[in-house]
Amino acid sequence: SAPASAPPASPASPAPPPPRQPRKVAHPTDTLATTAEGRKVGRAAQYMRELISRQVKVNKLSRAGSLTDSAVLRRKGRLKEQDPFIEFIISLCDTHDTAEAIAKAEKWLSDAIAVPAAKRRYSKLYTTVPTLGNFYHPLPLTRALTEYDEFCALTKRRYVRPNFAEVRHIINIAQVHASAKDVKLVTFDADGTLYADGKHFEEDNKMIDKIMQLMDLGIHVAIVTAAGYPGDAKRFEGRLRGLLDAFKEADLPPDVRGRFHVMGGECNYLLDVNEKFELEFVPHEQWREADPVVKELYWYTQDRPKVEAFLDRAQEFLENYAEHLQLEVEVLRKEYAVGVLPKDGTVYENLEELSIASMIELSDAEVPYCAFNGGNDVFVDVGNKNIGLQTMMRYLSIEGHQTLHVGDRFTSTGNDTKVRDACSILWVASPDETTFFMRLLYRDIVSTRIL
Repeated sequence: SAPASAPPASPASPAPPPPRQPRKVAHPTDTLATTAEGRKVGRAAQYMRELISRQVKVNKLSRAGSLTDSAVLRRKGRLKEQDPFIEFIISLCDTHDTAEAIAKAEKWLSDAIAVPAAKRRYSKLYTTVPTLGNFYHPLPLTRALTEYDEFCALTKRRYVRPNFAEVRHIINIAQVHASAKDVKLVTFDADGTLYADGKHFEEDNKMIDKIMQLMDLGIHVAIVTAAGYPGDAKRFEGRLRGLLDAFKEADLPPDVRGRFHVMGGECNYLLDVNEKFELEFVPHEQWREADPVVKELYWYTQDRPKVEAFLDRAQEFLENYAEHLQLEVEVLRKEYAVGVLPKDGTVYENLEELSIASMIELSDAEVPYCAFNGGNDVFVDVGNKNIGLQTMMRYLSIEGHQTLHVGDRFTSTGNDTKVRDACSILWVASPDETTFFMRLLYRDIVSTRIL
């Protein structure tokens, strides 16, 4: 009999989409850089060389690069940088060599942290430096100095003691090592930290890949910024266009996408990324009013007349004092902020004067606020980043020792300063420095958690 005919072919089903490829996890034992003499150097030294080389090129320097050569530091550094811990270490170098000074600072800090927080002010370090902020980890400063020394031979110098920027870098490297073990949330200031002042996220920003790498590792990333656009998520998107486009191009799955957040207006607006890779406001009921502790922080949102009275007072003072300084300014009033923008060029010191005078004038205010010099303007905001960080941590059920904030405005007139009481910090001077420290943090996390 004739063979049975083959069954009709079923229509071809569409091929499944290719699996999403994870971003490359760099192995901490990748080949290290080698000096002209054939000596291998560590990652910190290698990355620092790249950082300085970039600053020399960008700033067209005709001499040896220095850690204080960045355009950001040239603008902000005309006034004395302030940090009690850094100044304490530098002062130790008057009577100790660099290694001894760093070792003593490390021991005193470790001893202080071992004391219960309520009694920490009686420790040797805090009685010597009573204005010292909060620390959440002992810092391996000697290890950081050893790594940093490969780059700059700091301990071999006999006549030039460490400067502010060098000690800041050593503390930052130590903080990266300390935080890598348990960090769950990394937050960033925007202007001057992730991109240049007044700019926005371009598609070629080096931090885009670093942010997505952290999110892939299960770490939440948040941008905590003074910029506030009530009811207008598109304005926030405009500042982060390159980053959001990268999220969309990578087709981040919901769990990874859900690890990115924006806290705007210091602390007054929370936005997440939706399925269209757009920013959308998180309803106040879900983050500002659901937690009784957080709701108490935002008591002022229920007393609009008091907020308006405060902003009226702040605006009147800003206008009058700007006139006193012979500054012609434009006033910008927002829902929770008021600021002045010079119409013509002015000197940085006058903006610093205006921000300090505002702090003093408003020091008896009932509402929480921050007055700060933004570099090109002076603003008084209702709320501050300390409230923003506390709120973000409670929203995500994350503790202060599991949080790391990266910012460029930790001077007395900067709006990052109040964050010190909420979590660990890294003080950077430029977006290039931010990239440098995030490279170190990523490798540390991979080394301590994955390998």
